[in-house]
Amino acid sequence: MVTLDAAPLRWADLVFHVLAHVRATAHLPSSNYDSTYVRYSQRYLGPAEQRVLGEDAVVLGRVASTHDSLSILQLLAWLYASIERAEAGAASTLEDSDSDDVDEPELLTVLRRTGPAVEILRCAAFLELESWSTLPAVDIDKGELQSCLDRACGAAPHLERCRVCVVRSLRLRGRVRRREIWVGAPLQPLALSSAHAAWQAAHEATVSEVAEVMAAMGRQATFRSVEHVAVVLLAERSRVAGMERDHAQWFAHLGKPPSKQPSDLSSDEVVVLNRCVQ
Repeated sequence: MVTLDAAPLRWADLVFHVLAHVRATAHLPSSNYDSTYVRYSQRYLGPAEQRVLGEDAVVLGRVASTHDSLSILQLLAWLYASIERAEAGAASTLEDSDSDDVDEPELLTVLRRTGPAVEILRCAAFLELESWSTLPAVDIDKGELQSCLDRACGAAPHLERCRVCVVRSLRLRGRVRRREIWVGAPLQPLALSSAHAAWQAAHEATVSEVAEVMAAMGRQATFRSVEHVAVVLLAERSRVAGMERDHAQWFAHLGKPPSKQPSDLSSDEVVVLNRCVQ
């Protein structure tokens, strides 16, 4: 049975809420720009352009213009365990913060390397907090999501070793760090089903598995190689488990994913794939 924590992660939701409005990053694999989420937000809060968020989103699009820079910037969502913890250190920059001021101290050094970009995102989140707080409460069908997650384990066995949490503003996307997976909140106004969220979690779990295997093999786990092997591995396991149709429905939502054909893997990636299926 998959461990599901359905209590929304509010600080992470706020950070990705901001990033969901950064249109300039839409072409990047690490982007969280989402026009559907923007329309959802606008329904309750009005256009972002009428708040400071509109300007902040433009600036963030300039300072986080590559996949790597945006990926690092997003680590801010993990830095604090709650909005209260984030607000407690709001008066200090991350450069002046110490390990006691944050919940993931090892991320401080990495985030400091982003220069002003992380402070722009952090300030944008604080300035948007009052508006964001008026969005409807996140109320999902936990039983349905749990059922879908447990079923998805048939194609992603590593999912049983992970903890799944809900971050509404991720919507179709997911994130994984260590063995904690974040997926969007299955809500009708966001056009997101429990099945999609579960398959996204299955993908993130497979990414985590592949990265662990590559680390054990002493191989450099680049984003592209891990992602490609994970896509192929999940597709193959889905086929063997008789879940090919379910997998295809989720896969169709992806923008420009790597090929799911094993023949398109490099020779090094085939070695990793074979190690995963042993």
